[in-house]
Amino acid sequence: MESIKVLLNRQEICVGGRATLRELLISQSIPTEGIAVAVNNRIIKKEDWAETFLANNDKITVVHAACGG
Repeated sequence: MESIKVLLNRQEICVGGRATLRELLISQSIPTEGIAVAVNNRIIKKEDWAETFLANNDKITVVHAACGG
């Protein structure tokens, strides 16, 4: 299987050619609670992560929720 390159929070990562957003988060040990994820500046709903396939040069941004004021 051919791998693809994506940018995860500005860091280049190689993933399998049919990797989903959910698989990427798990493989990078990113907790899936309390985060928001965008692919190419488009927020992806959590229920869609398992069906969102990644493409070469996708830019993934993970934002962690923070408490405070």
